[in-house]
Amino acid sequence: MKKPAYTLLLLLLILFTAGTDALASSIQETLNYQLTWAGVKIGTSTLATTSVGNTLEITSKVKSEPWSAPFYKVDDLETSKLERGGKGFSLHSYKMKLREGRNDWYRAASVNRKSRKFDFVNLKSFEKSSASLVEPAWDPVSSLFYLRQVPLTVGKNVEVNVLDKGKLNRVKVSVLRRETVQTPAGTFRTIVISPNMDIESEGLFYARGPLTIWLTDDARKVPVIIEKRINDLFREGIPAYLQQFTPETVRSNIPKMETIRAVLVGGNY
Repeated sequence: MKKPAYTLLLLLLILFTAGTDALASSIQETLNYQLTWAGVKIGTSTLATTSVGNTLEITSKVKSEPWSAPFYKVDDLETSKLERGGKGFSLHSYKMKLREGRNDWYRAASVNRKSRKFDFVNLKSFEKSSASLVEPAWDPVSSLFYLRQVPLTVGKNVEVNVLDKGKLNRVKVSVLRRETVQTPAGTFRTIVISPNMDIESEGLFYARGPLTIWLTDDARKVPVIIEKRINDLFREGIPAYLQQFTPETVRSNIPKMETIRAVLVGGNY
């Protein structure tokens, strides 16, 4: 991977989310995060979940810091819509518009339960495709809320179907440990999970490498810290323009150089 480090903040958006077919309930929630790399603030993200009638909508936004614009400007928006059916919610549709440096991706997906298909469309080329519906299934925004609703037991794995780039991916999530952490939003007892995001995707949401999420160890399971490491990010060396932002002690710590962190700083939850 050769993208500037500022793009790494995009990887963190998988953390956020919406309901499960069996367990979800209406939620009004706003989560605000600060994104940092090597201790430097590189962006912010906001997750807002609203409920109107039988529809649950989750909006995810991420923006890079103004100072990073000459290197790599980021302005992303994702929207996931769920519909109530039976005891909970299930996926209705998903739309994403990502602008990352010189790249942009604009696509949508919807569920057709009559034909038991996922329908996809590239909103730039208008190319269409479809895939078989396997439920319960979630888009990149709504997938974590599923995890926030199911019981998590340390040492046991959970699996979730994630819909992305025209196909369905089976993602294994390891439940690692319990840990108390401090954030600007407070001190939290958490349960730590690690999704195996070794899947194909456009943009940088699912870059290969460890992803770790700290959820509050309570019924809400609010994501309070998310860390993403991109292995071999700087295998060809650290670009000169990044070296000026990082001291030698950081440059010599490759795991730290390859890791982005999102930390909860406030909101309503």
